Amino acid sequence: MGGRQFSIDICSGQIFQVAIVVEDIEASMRFYAQHLKIGPFTIMKDFVAPAGNYRGSTDIPAISIAHVYTGRMFLELIEQHTDTPSVYFEHTEKYGFGLHHYGIAIAPEDYDRVMDEYYAKGFEDVFSDMLPSGARIRYIAPKDPSAMTAMKADSGVSYLECVDFKPEEESFFAGMREAASKWDGKTISVPRTPTPYV
Repeated sequence: MGGRQFSIDICSGQIFQVAIVVEDIEASMRFYAQHLKIGPFTIMKDFVAPAGNYRGSTDIPAISIAHVYTGRMFLELIEQHTDTPSVYFEHTEKYGFGLHHYGIAIAPEDYDRVMDEYYAKGFEDVFSDMLPSGARIRYIAPKDPSAMTAMKADSGVSYLECVDFKPEEESFFAGMREAASKWDGKTISVPRTPTPYV
């Protein structure tokens, strides 16, 4: 795709995030900090997507989300606290914990066109939400079950998260990247207030 260049060294349409569903987010943060020297995570606990819609349902479970930069890669850890059907539980029920989705940063002026291109290729919305900034979030996957299985085998992920990369989101990620560059090597996590999430 290769559109507008963002300040975090990626272009519109490129992967900026790797997301992993974990069983115990506190244990996962400790592992990454102690064994992979990645930190500090910012964590938001018991978060419920304010405008979340999962396959037509607005009964959205609480999750905990931890974010961190390591170099140019943005890592997201997700723990769901119940067995309520969701885009996360759907994955763990079938594949277990592990790699869940890639986040794709899409410039606002490109968003509708890029989404239409995905839909034309057989993708559908699995989960959607709206951030406080007005930015749109859509998790997409192939409609056809066999195509979804093939995508998981070929890419390692079950979904793509398409993020409407408004200036507020760009600024948030730039701040996260700066925090990682100044990490003291000791602090594993810091709390985060429920503002824009990805």
